[in-house]
Amino acid sequence: MDKHNRDLLIRALKGTLDTASRREFDLWVSNADNLRIYENALRIWDDTQRRAAAYTPDRDRLWEQLQSRIGVSGSPQPTERPAPKRRWVPILRTAAAVAAGVVVTLFAVRPDAALTPSPARQEFCAFGGKSLAHLADGSTVWLQSGSTLACDGSFGAESRNVKLRGEGFFDIAKDPERPFTVEVEGLRIRVHGTKFNVNTSLEDRTVAVSLVEGSVALDSGKGEQRQLYPGEIARYNTATQKLDIRRGNVELESCWAAGKLVFERQSLGEICRYLSRWYDIRIDISPALARNYAYTFTITDEPLEAILRIMSRINPIVYTFSDNRSVSISEVE
Repeated sequence: MDKHNRDLLIRALKGTLDTASRREFDLWVSNADNLRIYENALRIWDDTQRRAAAYTPDRDRLWEQLQSRIGVSGSPQPTERPAPKRRWVPILRTAAAVAAGVVVTLFAVRPDAALTPSPARQEFCAFGGKSLAHLADGSTVWLQSGSTLACDGSFGAESRNVKLRGEGFFDIAKDPERPFTVEVEGLRIRVHGTKFNVNTSLEDRTVAVSLVEGSVALDSGKGEQRQLYPGEIARYNTATQKLDIRRGNVELESCWAAGKLVFERQSLGEICRYLSRWYDIRIDISPALARNYAYTFTITDEPLEAILRIMSRINPIVYTFSDNRSVSISEVE
């Protein structure tokens, strides 16, 4: 993100935009990706202010602290894959990412505090692409863009409890003495050591849990626990608190967190299902065209447009990107 847009974002968070700047900022957030960045930054800003309420910090001084502590914080940091190459539009990194990196320790210890502070909560946030979070117990979590993972202050020492917003792929370190618990939209997922994907949809009011290996116990809060086995997908309705478990394509659900995608003579329709998950974008394709062509190739970090351009040179197809994070593919007439 360039300095001008970063300053606009900071002034919007601080509530100091004038009329002209407000119009410019409104134009900037009219872009869906920029709006997502602003909403995440606003949530982090509000959380930061709540933590600081006990000693009423100066907002200008707070931002100076956040900016000066880049790379200095002792808290675990997400390791970002070079995801911008894999997005179909440029993703702007913002000062909000700075806040996400240091909010864990910013208010953990104060020399002039009257009381002994409790351990600081750790929070990982994925901006502008998926990010890998390394937890204190040796577990790792891939976070989809716009997702957050919060860990209790006692994580790793006394318990292993986390809260997820958005989507994450969990690879949990085995520890029979301390089960790992994920809380998401009222659903509790309890494991000891396993690999699984969790995806929340606010529009559909559902949480999907896809188990790759191991086993997990699901608790919807009604006193009933359900067991999930490899190859199964559980769908939890947050409104009714009902759980539905069926066999499903867990590979498709979790493919976005893999290092690469390999296709061998697979149909265009099947490939598009995976590309949609891999690039986090909706792909519309006619049923007839979906069965017409087959391709063999491997994806690592190539942008979607480059993949489609190559495919269109092999077979007579055309593609069009839309502003609502979707792409349509049709046959050349």
